[in-house]
Amino acid sequence: MKTATIATLLLTATSATAFTTTPRISTTTTSTSTTSTSLNLFGSKPKDPNSPDQQQPGMMDQLAMFKKAQEIATKKKQLDDELSQETITGTAADGNIEITVKYIPPQLPTNPTPGYEASAVNINEEYLEGVACEELSEMLVEAIRDGENKATARVGEKYKELEEDMKGIMGGLGGQ
Repeated sequence: MKTATIATLLLTATSATAFTTTPRISTTTTSTSTTSTSLNLFGSKPKDPNSPDQQQPGMMDQLAMFKKAQEIATKKKQLDDELSQETITGTAADGNIEITVKYIPPQLPTNPTPGYEASAVNINEEYLEGVACEELSEMLVEAIRDGENKATARVGEKYKELEEDMKGIMGGLGGQ
């Protein structure tokens, strides 16, 4: 028991010197370097020493990027609201069948994909009297697909604006 206590005291005494304030004498030589290692709160040391720009993205740049991302999110919400108010019409059978399609914005994070909903159907009465059920069914499907294709194209047009903004925030890397 005495041996274990003495061994514990010796180990504790030798390891405690690492936390003392008394200077330790070291026999290793140190070399000095002329490179600056200071960091600036509003910009850091350039990653490329040959870079003409002496500041890389720092805290202020990150805050500006965050603000820009918030602006883009707001703009996306506005575009989604505009698109959901638009009436997009798909047609088939030489215009005798019209389907009104509504854009449904994504409901993040539960449903991140936008959708489309057929909200109205108009069928010419004269066409309806003379058409077979199978042909009517095919033409209804064709009109719905036409409406969805037109809605998808319209959404793509509107989102081009966001794509340009994203390229700006990503430093030209967006979409490449």
